Amino acid sequence: MQFIEVLTSGGIAEVVLNRPKVNAMNHAVLREMTDVFRRLAEDDAVSGVLVRGAGKCLSAGLDLREVASLEREALAGFLDDFDAAFGAAFRFPKPFAAAVHGHAIAGGAVLAMCADFIALGAGDYKIGLPELVVGIPFPRVAFEIVRAACPTRAFRRLVFGADLHSPAEIFEMGVGDALSADPLEDARRWLTKACGRPAAAFRFVKASHRNEAWARIAATPAAEREALIDALVSARQALTAPLFG
Repeated sequence: MQFIEVLTSGGIAEVVLNRPKVNAMNHAVLREMTDVFRRLAEDDAVSGVLVRGAGKCLSAGLDLREVASLEREALAGFLDDFDAAFGAAFRFPKPFAAAVHGHAIAGGAVLAMCADFIALGAGDYKIGLPELVVGIPFPRVAFEIVRAACPTRAFRRLVFGADLHSPAEIFEMGVGDALSADPLEDARRWLTKACGRPAAAFRFVKASHRNEAWARIAATPAAEREALIDALVSARQALTAPLFG
């Protein structure tokens, strides 16, 4: 694959986003994400997955310059790829950990929130959901992922506040499961423990936790998708502005 590396050892697959400089998600990355998560879900040799970013961040989110360049029909196709990629991550049935060691912005934060365990690295970087700053409503799949991952107060602050926060602030809100100098080690430790337990029981409980969100995603009305595309078209100029320095 061009932008995603899969490193497998001891039944754990590390999925590494590697699209310099900030691992922005374009069409190609989204399609690779879909393929990777679906393939690993069906691979009996893989017990669990860890997602991390190459370089200095997990991901700065969608490639907004690419999104801004798309006409309406192409935007609809991009959203289909987005739904497939994040749907595959959110529906991944096995233990799934995310190691966040640098910026996780917008779609980068949403990807981390797909995980069952989020390890945050202590440091000087930002995490947040600034979609409303540039006038982008959340696609239904992203909305449900965030709602499932966040306590109510954190959800309101992250989504409606639309600011960027330090990892310590995010952890204080109740988002994330560990905050330390070595998030990768924390994520690996949790996965080793989770993958050592009966797999069928884990799958059942994970599905029970997410079934209602999956049902709401599947029931997204066509009018909601059209309104989202309208908003993206109207926000094209703002999409090219940087979300962080």
